[in-house]
Formats: sequence, structure tokens, C-alpha cells
Amino acid sequence: MKIIRFFIFTQVFVVVLLFGAASLFAAEKQADSIDELVAMFDDGKCVECHEETHAQWKNSWHAKAVISSLKGMHNFIVIGLEKEWETPLTKAQIMKCLDCHAPTVKYASEKLAVEIGNMIVTAHKKKGTKEGDAAKKELARLNVGCLSCHNIKAGAVARGLHGEPKPGMVYGPTGEEGDGAHESTELVDITRASFCMQCHGKYKAADGETIQCNTLSGSYQNTYVAKGGSKTCQDCHMKNGHTFPGGHDLDTVKEGLGLQVEIVSYGHLPGTLKKKIKEEKKWIPSAVVNVFVENKTGHRVPDG
Repeated sequence: MKIIRFFIFTQVFVVVLLFGAASLFAAEKQADSIDELVAMFDDGKCVECHEETHAQWKNSWHAKAVISSLKGMHNFIVIGLEKEWETPLTKAQIMKCLDCHAPTVKYASEKLAVEIGNMIVTAHKKKGTKEGDAAKKELARLNVGCLSCHNIKAGAVARGLHGEPKPGMVYGPTGEEGDGAHESTELVDITRASFCMQCHGKYKAADGETIQCNTLSGSYQNTYVAKGGSKTCQDCHMKNGHTFPGGHDLDTVKEGLGLQVEIVSYGHLPGTLKKKIKEEKKWIPSAVVNVFVENKTGHRVPDG
């Protein structure tokens, strides 16, 4: 009898838990406009205490993660969804791009997410026109911002362990409090390569589709780490703070590539055509050039 009662109680308890979780999910606030979405994750206050870090980020490619990739996302929507797969544009589909390029869109309504997708098409297709420039200006407000990494994506490497991010919480490598400006907690995941690899590698969408925009994580894991490499993405790409220059910065490229050039000079005496036998042969200065390029990075080059 006790076993039966325990079984019934367990079933009821599980149902309550599931219903509660579903209710929380259903009640999750969703933005109906870009204004509202930006306000939900406003990083304007971050600059008050982290002025230097914010200035670094503002000039980084993370700050323009959407507008710098309009062509690729346009092609995904117009060529991929519309033509090849004959699939309607939905939030689930556009998140295959924006979960990395603009993580805040996770909290957009279905209608807003589709509007953003259409704006991407307009911004690229009508580039240089009043309509296209207006769409691009609005899209520029979406990016990989402070809270994209330090809240939304912070625990996503092990979501089953950490759960959903707590609203307003700032997750960082130290957990230092922001002078009372916000709650903070230490999360070691944010210091590991697996954190960056969420987006800079193979991405698995909610419907199970695997998207590979680049192969950084594969070459990093299968070649660099497999051969004993121990540096993380952060060790190289964050040594100058939140600039994340990568291949866009010449000094970073120079550090990642070794270059050796060997030049051997010689004189070349070409043959003459039968019709020009009487012409004098001339020695021509020539050279053999051998160029050796060494990859010093922890991943294949080029990539991104």
C-alpha cells in the first residue's frame, strides 16, 4: 500500500514540476520590438564601471556581429530557406544564425524575430538605398553584447548543470561584485575554450540540425589539443582585453604565422629560336624563391 501511495505521489510531484516549469517558460517575457529587446539587456550601465573594457568591445567585431554578416544570413534566408528547402522564415529558423550573432533575440517574440529576419534581407538586398540603410541602422543595435556572454550564453556549455541564466546576474571568471551595480557569480566555464566554441565551431540547433559556419573547434580539438596543446581561445584572443581581433588584426596574424623566405639568385641564359641564331644571347638575372609558412596558432588558418 505504501509503495502504491509513493508511486502516486511521485507521479503527482512530477506532473506538478512539469506544469510549473511549463508555466515559467510560458510566462517568460518576450520583446515585441527591438527597442524593448535592447532595453531588456541594456549594457549602457556596464560602461559606468567598465569604461575601458566597454571601449574595447565597442570597436570589436562582436559589437557588429549582425551587420558584418548580412550577406551570409541573407543567403541563408533567401537561398536556403526560401529556394532550396521551401521552408518559411520562423524564429526557430532565424535563431540558427542569431543565437550566435545576436543572442538576445532568444527573448524576442515570434513576430519580432521574423521581422528581424526580413530586415536582414532588406538591409543586404537594398544596400545603399534609404530603406536598406534604415534597416541596417536598426540591425546595428543587435550584436554580441556584454550580457550575451556574461548572462545569456554563460552557462550554455552545461545548461543541464547550471540551468537557465538568472535575470540580472552577471557571470564572470572571478564573480567580483560590480560595486553593488549588479549581482555577480563566478562561472569557470567562461574561461574555457568550450565557451567560445559554442559559436566558433559546429552549432547544433534546437531541431537537431548541425550548422558549420567554420571549423575552428574541430581543428582546435582534433589537432592542437590532441597533440598536447593547452592554451585556450581566451589565452590568445583576450590577452588584449575584449577586442577579439583575430585575423582582422595584422599584429595578431603575424604572431600566429611564422614566415621564412629563402632566395637563391642566378643568371639565366635562354636559348634562341632558329630564325634568330645571329642574335647575341644575353644573361638574364633570375632567382629561385622558397617561402615557408608555419602555423603557430591552435587551429587551422585561415578560418573564423
